[in-house]
Amino acid sequence: MSDYRFLTIVRADGVAEVIVCKPPVNTLDPELYEELIRVSEELEDDEEVRAIVFASGVENVFIAGADIAQMAEYQFEREPLERKIELVHAAFNRLERLSKPTIAAITGHALGGGCELALALDFRFMSQGAPRIGLPEIKLGILPGGGGTQRLPRLIGRMRAAELIMTGELLDAERAEAIGLITRACAPEHTREEARAFAHRLAAQAPVAMRAIKRCLVESAGVTLAEGLAIETRYCLHALLSEDAREGIAAFLEKRSPRWKGR
Repeated sequence: MSDYRFLTIVRADGVAEVIVCKPPVNTLDPELYEELIRVSEELEDDEEVRAIVFASGVENVFIAGADIAQMAEYQFEREPLERKIELVHAAFNRLERLSKPTIAAITGHALGGGCELALALDFRFMSQGAPRIGLPEIKLGILPGGGGTQRLPRLIGRMRAAELIMTGELLDAERAEAIGLITRACAPEHTREEARAFAHRLAAQAPVAMRAIKRCLVESAGVTLAEGLAIETRYCLHALLSEDAREGIAAFLEKRSPRWKGR
């Protein structure tokens, strides 16, 4: 297992909870991006982990995005800026490509890069009340460079995404849920509990089929229907030929709970 400066991993019954703690507001910087890549690799390789929750260890904030004061010190030249963007993309792409279901437990503000991180995960549970989610970069004269202009339209549609990105509007949990930006708006005291319960529900499913479903969803984004069906066929065959499939069918016929082996 790796040592992390800003991340803590809590494992229980097939679920890993990754807690981000970088006071005061969990700003994203190169070190944290590198840790997100490393933790993704670690949890990918951990066969006992079947679902992952990302949560905050800082009160009132999920992840606030980039440190604006630090941005003022950037070397505003093409090559160093390209390297920064490439690192952000590498971190969020790695999170998105995790073969296990991922859930954000958003108990505080998820702004800019924090929103983009949440968009790279499969599900988003968000506290009602004060927390806001959105992409306010336009107000700084820049645009969301961590995948926001790409993942948000794919999630909620081009028109709604354009409105949010071009105005920088921040949404509460109820509005975010209404437009499909988040999975569920939760009572503040129950957000992490609901996210963990959902993670345990997913962790109880057949691991081979779960990995296949994730790969279908990620790999087919932006392709034609014919290309998507070819991807689906490949992974459907993989699942059908697994031991888990034979176990699932046998368990159904024998009226018992399946005992998944993950192969």
